[in-house]
Amino acid sequence: MAAENTNKNTRFEMRLTQEQRDRIDQAAETKGMTTSQWALSNLLTAADRDIREAHIIRLNDQAWADFTAALDEPMPDRLVELLNREPIWT
Repeated sequence: MAAENTNKNTRFEMRLTQEQRDRIDQAAETKGMTTSQWALSNLLTAADRDIREAHIIRLNDQAWADFTAALDEPMPDRLVELLNREPIWT
């Protein structure tokens, strides 16, 4: 995890049952962390994972075969023409 900004100026609150709170407190204690430190660390880890996984496309065997077959096909003439054009942003 990158260095954290120590200027914390926002709060994140959630409602929990006492059992849920006790479990989180116990987990934090096992790591030698405050409950807030433990929760933030685990939430950020989960957030990073979910953001990464949102950019992954999973294909079954048939979809993979179709995808790789499409890559092996020659590019359509219109696409070749487009790629050979001078970009409008230069």
